[in-house]
Amino acid sequence: MPLGNNDKWRRHMHTRSVQCDGFLRDDGLWEVEAWLRDTKPFAQRADRFRGELNPGDPVHDIGLRLAIDDGMTIREAEAMMRATPYPTCIEVEPILERLIGERIGPGWRETVRRKIGRLETCTHMMELLGPAVTTLYQTMSYGKKPQGRDTLENQQSSGERPFFIGGCHSWRTDGPVVAAMFPQFATKPAAKDAKD
Repeated sequence: MPLGNNDKWRRHMHTRSVQCDGFLRDDGLWEVEAWLRDTKPFAQRADRFRGELNPGDPVHDIGLRLAIDDGMTIREAEAMMRATPYPTCIEVEPILERLIGERIGPGWRETVRRKIGRLETCTHMMELLGPAVTTLYQTMSYGKKPQGRDTLENQQSSGERPFFIGGCHSWRTDGPVVAAMFPQFATKPAAKDAKD
């Protein structure tokens, strides 16, 4: 069912799929494998680099893998370009290796911009880093022995302010969720202006 109250006829023109899977490896590292795939539901005319694409053939099929330790430091990083519009796109596959040794956390986006220049990489691979990193956070959220645990148990027992506090509407410091679950980090709601 489409979003909204849309009674207009529309033709399906493009699908972008992003899939991210998180893993705990037997060596103790956390890993994410992420894929971005663009397809069209119609045949595309032959171009000078790839020839004709049939409906559903990937325009882009780009993947990346990051492995991190418990401190969020990247230990392994790689990319794979299975389908790209231009043969030169695959030249950027090794670029993610520059992130090895960097820590994911505050200032992460700036670190990526500093380490990897815009013209040295693929826009789609850089877009894929966002959901890959958030998938790592979700992957680690229950700890290494997740069965029967609450997702916030690790954060509540650590005594440190969790990274997600102050990151969205529900986790704002002056809201009811933080007040109930992390009262030590809660702030009072801002006073409302009195209306005359």
